[in-house]
Amino acid sequence: MEIETDDIRTKEADDRGRLYLGTEYANKHVTVAVVDVETDRPDEDELAAAYRDAAESAREVTDDWEHASDEAWESLGPSPRIEGSGDDE
Repeated sequence: MEIETDDIRTKEADDRGRLYLGTEYANKHVTVAVVDVETDRPDEDELAAAYRDAAESAREVTDDWEHASDEAWESLGPSPRIEGSGDDE
């Protein structure tokens, strides 16, 4: 028995890998070949590359922030003396 692709009711399998063929195939032996399997999750190489990219971006942001932070503190000038802080002695 051949199954036409038009007979397949859904083009994607459910979470258990089942396809619905319809009632015309009830009580019949049907063999299905899997020609391609896609995963919903990235593989380990993709995850490693994404982690490296994120780490590099974080380093760049940290370096930029440190530079901007130093400039901001320097623009404030020297800190004022506060009476009773212990620096008077």
